[in-house]
Order: sequence, then structure tokens, then C-alpha cells
Amino acid sequence: MTCPARDLPRQTLLSAISSLLDYRNEILVKPESDFSRVKRISFEQTILFPMIAGKENTDTELLDFFNEGKVPFSSAMVQRRNQVKPAAFKMLFRQFTSQIPIPNLFRGYQLACFDGTRTNLPYNPSDRESFIQAIEDRKGINQMHLNCLYDPLNDIFLDMEPQGIHQMDEKGAFCTVLDRQKEDPKRRRIFIADRGFASYNILAHAIHNDQLFLIRVPVSFAKSICSGHEDWLDLDSFDKELHVRIGRRKTAKNLELENYHYINQRRRYDFIEPASDEIDILKFRILKFPITDDSYEYIVTNLPMYGFSVTTVKELYGLRWNEEVAFRHLKYAGNLVHLHSLKKEHLLQEIYGKLTLYNFSSFMAAVVGRIHKRTDKYVYKLNHTQVHKICIRFLKGKIEDPVKEICRYLVPDRPGRKSERNIRRQTADTLNYR
Repeated sequence: MTCPARDLPRQTLLSAISSLLDYRNEILVKPESDFSRVKRISFEQTILFPMIAGKENTDTELLDFFNEGKVPFSSAMVQRRNQVKPAAFKMLFRQFTSQIPIPNLFRGYQLACFDGTRTNLPYNPSDRESFIQAIEDRKGINQMHLNCLYDPLNDIFLDMEPQGIHQMDEKGAFCTVLDRQKEDPKRRRIFIADRGFASYNILAHAIHNDQLFLIRVPVSFAKSICSGHEDWLDLDSFDKELHVRIGRRKTAKNLELENYHYINQRRRYDFIEPASDEIDILKFRILKFPITDDSYEYIVTNLPMYGFSVTTVKELYGLRWNEEVAFRHLKYAGNLVHLHSLKKEHLLQEIYGKLTLYNFSSFMAAVVGRIHKRTDKYVYKLNHTQVHKICIRFLKGKIEDPVKEICRYLVPDRPGRKSERNIRRQTADTLNYR
């Protein structure tokens, strides 16, 4: 007997959690004894708790998660979590995400935006990997940088590379993610990134892995790759194909090559060894188009001209902003700003757990489908924040029919709406009250 559509996301998640125990050596600290006997806190509950824990202290969250009379102490949950490696949550995130249907494609391609965000960790000055003190004589903060691959059409996170704030290397993380796509060669994707990822090494990783990409680049990078074609930059708009030659030597022979770019030994380029005479050739398009009366954008892409015009490229790049919105929902609706741990292993458990929860809520929203309520003024859509909170209560067993509850909460769709960013100084969120 098939389960109702509303239960499909939960059954998929619980099945993925159960399958983790097939990899005991990889996910458990002591695979021969951990979770081998029945105890008050099961393996499933140990995995679910870091995902759905909210802003309250651990004891209060346990009270809300367990049934009356069966509530364990926070120390018992900590002991259970100590038995599980962060690799379990990483594996769960990837396995569950791979089972989510991908109904929304762009001309047969899945879109994948890559960007990073910083998340505040509980105050812990002894953790030198994450502790920073930006202002002298003031209390510092702990932060981690999350490099995320995100599907803007299906609203799910596809991959993530965490980095300590002092080891932050967004470009290196992007290369790692691009290389990992070789594990799924059947998936056709278009990778979209902002100008912070303008790098010959990134372009080379995408091209050598047969991946399509679309990256915004700054004016300085555009001038560099248009060497010998400086007249293009004076135009209001253009769409040109280029061959760029990359090398590690400044020999007379190399310098005579058309559009040759020398990469010194200190800069990373993974496809040519330092001091090697090899030449790597990269082929792509560069586009320029106006966005206001006096400002322009430059895009580097290997999308074919015949199917992806300038208008289409602009449309694709505009979808990248959806990832910024997703980060906001992940942090606040998904409670990523309320972590319950100081140990690095437990922090990674919660981070991967929150990403899995985000994808679970998007899966549930996809099951509900598009609900548009039209009035004279607005077209209404699902409230993402309420979907997230309803999914948390559904996993806790507090709600029986999440679809019915989700359909009650709609918000007006305001396309093209803009507002000024409210930038505030980051502060530490301590665990004193937890």
C-alpha cells in the first residue's frame, strides 16, 4: 500500500536515516557497540534532534521533542551524539537530497548556484579556527564559512563545503565541488556564481570536468582576458568567443602566443605543474551588457551562443539571488543561528542537519505544489518560513496533516521588489542560557 503524498518526504527521510546503519564503520565512533542495544534515545531520534532543535535550551527542546514521561536529560542526548560522527549527517544530507525529485529544469539543465555565507557559532575563544576579534578590546566572535551549491528552481541545497573562518577559501571550495560532480556524470547542470569566483583555475576545473558555467567577473578580470581586444570594452554591449592560453613560463615562445596569460608559481592552477612548459587552452564566451544608465555587467560562460542569448544569460544570472534568500531562511526559519554545541563535531552535526531539514521543507512544499491565490492587488504564494516551522512540528509528531496547515499560510509575491540592506555588526551568541 502506497503512502499518501504528504508522507512521502518523511518516509524518504526516515528511510535514509535507517540506511545509515549499513555503514556503521563510517558513521559511528565505536561501530561494534554503539547503538547495538535498545535505549531511551534511539538512533533515529539522535539524528533527528540536531535537525529540528530550535532556539530554546537543550532541556526545553528535549521536552518538546519527546513524549511526556520519556524525556531524557540533556547529558544523555550529548552522550548519544558523541557516538555519531559528523560523517553520518553529511551522508544523510547527500543521500536524502539525491532522492528528492527535480521537476524544475531550465531547458533540460539543473541550475546550481554557488556562494558562501558566514554563520555565527557559540562564543568560544579557545577555538582558534573560528575565533576572530575584529575590534581590539572588544569581545570577539566565532564564525564558520559555509560554501553551498544551491538549486534556485527547486529550492534545495545540493552540496556544502564548511571552512573555519581562518581557512576560508571560497575559490578552492568551488573547485572541490566542481570536481565532485564527476561522481554523477548523468546530471546536466549549469553552475552560476558571482564575481568573487572569477578565477582561471575555476574556469579550468569547470571546462576540464565538462561542466557548463556562468560567472560574473569584475572589470579588471574582463580587461585581463580581453588582452588584444581592448576595443570590445568600449562597446555598450558585446558577446564574443575567446581562446585563452594559460602557462607557467614567461619564455619568448609563450609570450608570442595569442592571448597568453602567465600564472606565477604562488598562484593556484591545478592543471599545470610549477615551472612546466605545458600550455592549457580555455575556450569560452565573454558578454557585456548594461544594467543601468552608467553601469555594466561582464559575464564569462561556456554556454553555446545558439541556445543562450544575452537575454537568456541575464535571466539565468538573475536567479542567483535566490540563494541569498535561501541563506536567510536557513539561518532564521531553520534555526541555524541557534546552535546547541561547542564541540566542532557537534556543530557539524547541526549544520548538516539544518541543511537536510531545509531540503525536507522544500520537498514538502513541492508535494503541496504551487498554490496561487489571486486578488486585485497581489498573487499569493506559500510562506516559506511557515512551511519550515510546520515541517519541524510534523517531524516531532505534533501535526498529522502538514499539507492542510501549509495551505493556510500564503504571502504576496512582489517580483522586482528592492530594499536597502541593513548591515549590522556581528555579535556573539553565547550558550550561557542554554
